Amino acid sequence: MIASKKSPACVLRWSVQKLNQNLFAVSATIDGRAYDFVGNFKSITDANKAGRRYASDLLHNSISGGRRSLRSC
Repeated sequence: MIASKKSPACVLRWSVQKLNQNLFAVSATIDGRAYDFVGNFKSITDANKAGRRYASDLLHNSISGGRRSLRSC
């Protein structure tokens, strides 16, 4: 099967950075280029949960046709 039309790929990814012993920063992207700041968290577990939640919210928003729809990637 040959695709007749190319479409941009969406990248749903989050990144956790350790700022100090008890502080982790989370950022996330849907296009692989520009990252959104999600927040600072006191544990790596909370930081990863926030990243997953952000990605999940973007998917739900996309399904409902929201402003940050994945169709705009």
